[in-house]
Amino acid sequence: MFDPLTIGLAFKAMQAAYEGITYCCEALSEGKVAVQKIKKATEDAKTIVNDTKTIWSTIAGLFGIKPKSTSTSSAASSGSGEQKETKPVEKKKASRKEEYHIPNESEIVQQFIGHLGAFFRHHKELSEYVEIRYEEVFSSQDPNPEDILELSVYKNELDQTYVKLSGMMRGASVPHQLGPLWDNYNQIYSKVQAEQQKRKEQIRIKRQIENYKRERFRQEKIELGTGLFLVLVICTWLWAVWINSFTEGFS
Repeated sequence: MFDPLTIGLAFKAMQAAYEGITYCCEALSEGKVAVQKIKKATEDAKTIVNDTKTIWSTIAGLFGIKPKSTSTSSAASSGSGEQKETKPVEKKKASRKEEYHIPNESEIVQQFIGHLGAFFRHHKELSEYVEIRYEEVFSSQDPNPEDILELSVYKNELDQTYVKLSGMMRGASVPHQLGPLWDNYNQIYSKVQAEQQKRKEQIRIKRQIENYKRERFRQEKIELGTGLFLVLVICTWLWAVWINSFTEGFS
């Protein structure tokens, strides 16, 4: 389960989730203003075009100039060919709308929730891996220094990434839509972690007690076997002495 390729992919996925969270924060705190400016500029441009058309129509009406209209003859001559050309244009416009879709506030919040969940999921998996490897490495009689260095690098990266995320979400520039989500999620997650740590500690103590009992039972068996062996040796020696003395008495 925890091969080097999986560990590398998990770290990349966690980093990608962190970048997604950063994007959501920037999109809501800075990008939203830019989108509003673009929309306002577009609306102003449409207003100017409409006003220009109105003024030109008024001037043309004063001088008796009729505005040029699309000739019906060209439309008739083209016939069904124009209809064939209209469909690709509509498809092109539709695809352009999908390509340049700007997510709204609720969509960005949903993206933030997804990225945050992915970040903590990978962070938890990697933390559990580091904890298991710590127990394996330090329980061995001759720990490999390279394994210790590798675990130190993993632990340092996990801690720094969480500190960076926590600092960003607690900063003054965090969007008001995401700040409460982070606080609530972090509080619940901290409680869950504390409960899990408590259960792990209980399991660890229970395992220590069971190991102690097993070791004690093994020692008692060894002591009992040793005692029985000594008793057997002593009884054999006494029996040999008695036989020897009995034989000498008859001789």
